[in-house]
Amino acid sequence: MKKKTHLFFISLLFSLCLVVFLIPTAYPDIRLETQPAATNREKTAVVICFDVEDYVTPASEGIDDIPKWLADIMTEEGVTGTFFVIGEKARSLKKRGREDVIQAMARHDIASHTDMGSIHPTITEVLENAGWKDGVEQMFRQESRGLEELERIFKKPVSTLGSHGGSYGPQLVGALAEMGIGFVYSPIRLPGHNAVWFCNTLNFYGSYGGYDDTYYRDDLFNPLFEKLKERFSEEIAGVDVYTFFACHPCKIRTEQFWDFNYYAGANPSLDQLKMPDLRPKESMVTARKNFRRLMRFLKERRDIEITTFTDLMQKFSYQQETIPQTRLARIASRIVKEKKIVIDGFYSPAEVFSALVEFAVEFQKSDHMPEALKRRSPFGPAQLPLVQPEIEKISRPQALSLAREALTFIHNSNALPHWLLVEDRRIGTGSLLTLFSEMFLEMKQGSLSEEFSIAPFDAYPHENEEAIVKSVEGCKHWPVHRGDLDMRHIVKMTKCQMWTLKPAHRADKD
Repeated sequence: MKKKTHLFFISLLFSLCLVVFLIPTAYPDIRLETQPAATNREKTAVVICFDVEDYVTPASEGIDDIPKWLADIMTEEGVTGTFFVIGEKARSLKKRGREDVIQAMARHDIASHTDMGSIHPTITEVLENAGWKDGVEQMFRQESRGLEELERIFKKPVSTLGSHGGSYGPQLVGALAEMGIGFVYSPIRLPGHNAVWFCNTLNFYGSYGGYDDTYYRDDLFNPLFEKLKERFSEEIAGVDVYTFFACHPCKIRTEQFWDFNYYAGANPSLDQLKMPDLRPKESMVTARKNFRRLMRFLKERRDIEITTFTDLMQKFSYQQETIPQTRLARIASRIVKEKKIVIDGFYSPAEVFSALVEFAVEFQKSDHMPEALKRRSPFGPAQLPLVQPEIEKISRPQALSLAREALTFIHNSNALPHWLLVEDRRIGTGSLLTLFSEMFLEMKQGSLSEEFSIAPFDAYPHENEEAIVKSVEGCKHWPVHRGDLDMRHIVKMTKCQMWTLKPAHRADKD
């Protein structure tokens, strides 16, 4: 009897094991209660976003109503997102008395989509040949106005600006850093990181779109929706932030973009603006239905965390407050050994450069170095540095003097020097970085050579350079831009600021 009972329990246990292991395999949609749900640490952060732009099409055509019903559907379905609004569009809504539209969107996250959008000169055209300092100052004046207007109209803080079309320049990003604002739709990223620090502010890369011209017809929307269902898991795999671009609200109704009036550098007066062709008004019923289907699909997924860019600005704002001597020694060793500018996981090359010279100055004062220093985050050099130094060897006093000069330059300008002089001969930023790395490693051992060789060195970090440059150069091909727009200077300025590049990390993740 005992033997039969024993065999019965073994058989029962075996059957239970089969249930646990085979049912999820055979029926993947069935979820056993013993299987824990994905935590936020395991989920991909997804931001559903919209570019709210059209202030040209007459209000009588109902263009203003579309962002309202998009926002209302999201509220009804219990999801949220970020609405990027052009300053002039917000002002037009206010003038038209559309408080209902403003309030509907304000239930979600509001961000800037530049102040004036496609009106010339665009941001890229303004920065085509601008210097670093004057470009930052102009962008600050221009875009702070739009940010202030949005906060006044929507009565809530604005924490990010999303690039409008091909509107970009590193001076814009530098100005946003001074405002404490993040940059979305950025061309800047690192492998495995769609959220990065660049020009001392958070940058978010990446977008999924293609729905603009499909919502209003099932035969257009359904194939795209099915494709999304098939590929979405692959799209978000291993991604820190995923920008899900839902649409330009105006484009749900209009056949053309509203700003075709400004294509190829055109700048018509208001009385010369042409209205885009419109889709049938009754097709907006189908558009609402399909948008709701999309929102429900996203809400029901267990592998994503639907959030906003304001929320991500807080979560990704974590940075190390100090640079420990031990960590800097590892970075300096890599620079010397690998003969390249290293992008560390937590410190940008500009932060490393600044720390190296500050440690050197501290060593001169007291013959020893502190265990750690406060992290300083200067901008990159204002000009592309020399690769080939104009001097081959310098003395110990000259090396120490260079460290003092570099630190003074950083304190005075909040930027790295593009070169420094020894005997009226120039040494570029990269060569200075490897010199200061060698000095730091020697000082850590308690001594310093009487002479140092000055080697040719990269002018800027080359990490992911090809993809970044390709994205920046692509701004030229935005239809709004002049055909003769020259992106070479903006590419150079971007390379200079790659000294500020490093991954961003969520404060609520390991």
